[in-house]
Amino acid sequence: MFENRNYSLKRLFIILIFLANPLSGLYSQNNTKPDFTFGNASYFNMNSGETVLFGNTEIKLLGIKNQFNRIMVGDDTIQCRVSRRTPPVVVKGLRIFVADNFKIKSLSEFQEAHGLLKKEAIICVSFASQPLLNSFDYTFPVSFNDGFVWSCDEDSYLFSFKNHNKKSRQSCFSEGIDFDLQEARGIEKHWIVAVEKCTVAWVFEDENLKNEASILLQSNSHPDIFYLYSHLYNKKVEVKKGQTIDKGEILGTIWGDNNWGHLTFTVIKSDSLPEPGICAGNLINAFPHFFELYFQSSAVYSRNYRKGRLFFGKPAMYNGNQKNATVFEEYTGKGWIAGDWNIAEKVETASKGAEGNVRLRKVLFEGTVAEAKNPNNWFDYEIHVPNGTYRIRARLGDVEMESWQKIAFEKVDAGAIATEKGQFVWTSERVVKVTDGKLTVRINIDETNEKIAGISEIVFQQAN
Repeated sequence: MFENRNYSLKRLFIILIFLANPLSGLYSQNNTKPDFTFGNASYFNMNSGETVLFGNTEIKLLGIKNQFNRIMVGDDTIQCRVSRRTPPVVVKGLRIFVADNFKIKSLSEFQEAHGLLKKEAIICVSFASQPLLNSFDYTFPVSFNDGFVWSCDEDSYLFSFKNHNKKSRQSCFSEGIDFDLQEARGIEKHWIVAVEKCTVAWVFEDENLKNEASILLQSNSHPDIFYLYSHLYNKKVEVKKGQTIDKGEILGTIWGDNNWGHLTFTVIKSDSLPEPGICAGNLINAFPHFFELYFQSSAVYSRNYRKGRLFFGKPAMYNGNQKNATVFEEYTGKGWIAGDWNIAEKVETASKGAEGNVRLRKVLFEGTVAEAKNPNNWFDYEIHVPNGTYRIRARLGDVEMESWQKIAFEKVDAGAIATEKGQFVWTSERVVKVTDGKLTVRINIDETNEKIAGISEIVFQQAN
């Protein structure tokens, strides 16, 4: 009798498994198949009004306005910018970011870079409980051994708008994630490494770029994924074509003289081998992946400052690839405040010799595809600081144009200042009180758009 009871229990267990399998299959079939994946993230091409199902949660693209995308996740509505340098949003246990949309694509001269975009937008979804990239399989492309620190504040980044030429409506973009390595200028520092186990597809030296090499790696686990490393120093390339390399293995150092040093890192999805010497197509937006891999979290933290000296628009040889021209991000703790009217998400810059500044005017990037009219007659620059009293002043003017600007620090007037071409003038120091954690600098502009406003430097320090 005891044996019969065991037999009955085993039979019941087998029946339950049999019944559960179809239900499990039905659940997986109901989830929308992604267009492609990278790491633990699924990428979906979507038009406005379309819905996908991920992890039993409906995700619907409601609409797009420039870089902003309105998305419904279950019964919650969120607004996400295209993640050119913006971390994901976490809602209902899902990590969501917008990898690309047709408005951002319209800024690019080389449309093939957006080859993965088949509809209005690419929405990327993953479970917040899982990392975007498993650290066991992937590592950051720059070694931390000699003190590399990623500011995430580069002026060039994936799909960044860079053209200020009024005579052309074409634009330039960075073909990947840029890592500013100004500490490595003129020296062999900050080793560049393989992000996962790969095969070296090719090593290319461009005759037009002195001392510079590019390396293309092909993923061993996903042969349609390629990693392009640009601006390596050709005399310090440590790998060769056909070589199999492990995660973290050294590729070389970046190319850098005393004026410049940076790495451009690009993730490409392609069924065929990308050719050397031409612009890369089918770029995967993986900024959130490597942001998370570097910080060991995709949670957005806010950086605070107690003092600082900020340069605006300076040439790379003096301030690295950082111009303080981009919009505010929590993790940098500083930046310009702008809405959906500014699709470039930055302001204009100008430089001459060792000098530089940002240019503020009613119409930014006039005559280009990124032309944007500021609905206000001012620009705000915000710095996150602890509450307290601060001493602050600014250097105003433009390297080659007359300027006019009226400036205030935390609503404390610092005067209206006009400068001649190439002239810079310091404001007098003001002592201001911050009660909301934001040190705000407001620059009022010429509303007729006849003269630009220019700011070259801000110096501030907590006074108590």
